[in-house]
Amino acid sequence: MALTAEKLINDERFCGDNPIQFLLYLPFGLILMALRIVLACILWIASFILPDKFAARQLISTLACLTFGVYIKEKGNKDPKCSVFVANYVSCLDSLAASRALGSITLRKWKVPPFFASTLGIKNIALFVRKQHFAESPDKPVLLQPEGGPTNGKGLLKFTDCSFPLPNVVQPIAISVERPFTTVTVHRHSEAGRRFPWRDLLWFLCSPYSVFSVRALPPLERDGDNDQVFGERIRQAIAETLQVEATELNSEDIRRLVLPRARASSRAQPSAPVNERTRLARQVKEVLPNVPLQDIMRDLAKTRSVDVTITNFLEGLTPYTPEPGPEPQPSTSAPSPKYVTPCPTGVFPKTAKERQMSFQERKAQMIAEARQKYIEKHRIAVSC
Repeated sequence: MALTAEKLINDERFCGDNPIQFLLYLPFGLILMALRIVLACILWIASFILPDKFAARQLISTLACLTFGVYIKEKGNKDPKCSVFVANYVSCLDSLAASRALGSITLRKWKVPPFFASTLGIKNIALFVRKQHFAESPDKPVLLQPEGGPTNGKGLLKFTDCSFPLPNVVQPIAISVERPFTTVTVHRHSEAGRRFPWRDLLWFLCSPYSVFSVRALPPLERDGDNDQVFGERIRQAIAETLQVEATELNSEDIRRLVLPRARASSRAQPSAPVNERTRLARQVKEVLPNVPLQDIMRDLAKTRSVDVTITNFLEGLTPYTPEPGPEPQPSTSAPSPKYVTPCPTGVFPKTAKERQMSFQERKAQMIAEARQKYIEKHRIAVSC
């Protein structure tokens, strides 16, 4: 039976059937977290003192593994001729385990502090220059995780997030991780994007240990295959090693599953009742009849204020397409209005003085038009 997206996501933090064990462990876990934070400070100081040599990098990598409670089991042999590794995506610390076991750097889209990135073996994709890197660091291979997002390890997603074309020879890497009490990866809607999952990192600090198994598989050659076919061969090799299913799902399928849950939770506690928002929209519509109601509702959902919404439309801060107004009715009881409200162009004035003059002018026009409508509605005779 094919895996569904729900089976690749852990909604609960606890694993197993006895969370009481973790509650008993929690006081010790908090003490361990405090000690590891102190160790992280020492690691930060050591990164400034120690030179950028191989032995110093190995020492910093060892301290980083101790800081996050990461224990690494290395299996297989790394091919020194391979400059690119391809692995599955399990957790936010895959890069640390790979850096320690393989001496690689991992490409990510996260924006994290430079010290933190270098300690975990992370390189921002936007700042990575492939040719320059391999020219300056030929002994430092690159680890790619083309799944585009982590799963709970029960299946492999399609490779849709390659940072650059695969070379002719690639070494697949199979990564698995285990820890007591809690699961390793838990998907949250805030973490479904491209931000670093700091919440998962805190669980690494609190957990007694996390065991990473990094298995280096035999290198694969392209043999004339295109990137898609070659990537699928690599994915099948990793799936067979981990004994999991190579699914037909991708990272976008996971995000489409996670984001509706976030919207449902936000709808459970709406910012303002629908009836109340409709009443406010009608008030704005009476003042600005040319503005479409759906645009008014959309702006009210952000501002929650009639005055602010009116100002946004008058000042051109919220663009819209004006609706055609009703045909004017000829009237003999009162003169035509002195002011005609022009359709806002949506162009925001450059200077504060121009904005203030524009606002005062439109405000005066709006008041004059509202006054004229009131006079016509109640048929009040006004002398010129």
